[in-house]
Amino acid sequence: MLSHDKIAETIDSQEVMFDEEAVYRASQIEEVLNLAYQIHRSHGGLFGYDLEDWLQAQREMAGRNRADQFGVKETERVDSAERNQERNCEQWCGLKN
Repeated sequence: MLSHDKIAETIDSQEVMFDEEAVYRASQIEEVLNLAYQIHRSHGGLFGYDLEDWLQAQREMAGRNRADQFGVKETERVDSAERNQERNCEQWCGLKN
């Protein structure tokens, strides 16, 4: 049987390359884990609620991600006469049909 130090040494000596997707997924799991732990602590650290805490953390993270994806972007309003002039120019130049 290998000792803990020998196993750690073997792991350290191996070069492991992770693609961007694997790193992203790992960071997501870590975020959910940290949030689940915070939820667990907020309930007084009671045992037996680990699955509920994990699922709540996943729901909260999904809600945060959804809110970030669908943010409203402020745009400048273009005067309708100016926009009509742009459309006419685009059609005349053959840029849009």
